[in-house]
This record gives sequence, structure tokens and C-alpha cells, in this order.
Amino acid sequence: MDAYCIRPVVEADLPLISRWRAHPHVVEWWGEPDVEPEVEELGDPNIDIWLVELAGRPFAFVQDYRVHAWDPHPFSYLPPASRGLDLFIGEADMVGVGHGQRFLRQHVEALFAQGVPAVGADPHPDNVRAQRAYEKAGFAIVSGPVETPWGRAVLMDRRA
Repeated sequence: MDAYCIRPVVEADLPLISRWRAHPHVVEWWGEPDVEPEVEELGDPNIDIWLVELAGRPFAFVQDYRVHAWDPHPFSYLPPASRGLDLFIGEADMVGVGHGQRFLRQHVEALFAQGVPAVGADPHPDNVRAQRAYEKAGFAIVSGPVETPWGRAVLMDRRA
């Protein structure tokens, strides 16, 4: 199994993430790069943002956040201290080859080791590739398509 370096994003990473956000395979599910820019999240105490590297090559972005910092939230049903999760693979040649499910599993296991009781994810209902990656990482669909403040989603979660 590949060992991924999942490290905190620093300001110097923002241009790379901005380039990824402009790639068509990312825009399709995340919207235009100026929607929820990462620079705003960098200082938010409710959100942790991460860069995923393999063999020293950055290729993906992950954010996890305190779901109970927003009220209401689609994951309000999760226990206190639960986290929500969003991610994308920025490098197109790394999409569709199994990295998503593997670094997702690694990151979630690290959250559980820190005492997080559950993690929620909300991929778009049409993003079957993301849903499969979450399922392979141990997530289960708990709600069919719903409308959230951030768009349509399928709610998925995984418990520690």
C-alpha cells in the first residue's frame, strides 16, 4: 500500500491549489476557483486543510471541518467532535487509479486516532466515482440525494 504524506497546507501551496481548482475535472464538482477560495479557510479554526503527496509529489487536496460549527448542517446528526470531509485530486493523471480511496482511508484513520468519533462526506449525487472511493474507504450512504447549502449531495458517513 502506498504511504501518503498528508501535510497541512501553507500559504506557499495556495498557487498550486488554485491551478488545480481551474482544471476541468475539478471545476466539474467544486465549481469555479473563486468559490470558497482556500485562502479564506487557511485561518479558519473550524477547518483544517491538507495537501496530499506521493513520493514527494503533491497531487490532492483534503479539508476536514467541525460539522457542528455550522448550525444547521447536513451532518448535525453525527456525534459531537465529528468531522466533515471534502477532497479532490488535482493532478489529472492521478485520477481513477485508486489513490483517492487509499489516502482517504489513511486520513480518516488518522482522525479516528485523534478521537474523532465519525466523519461525514457529501459528494454530488452524479459523482459516482467519488461515491465509490468513499465506499471503498469504509463510508456508507446514509441519505439519498438531499439539498444542502452547498448544493445537492448524497450523505455518507463512517464511524470510528
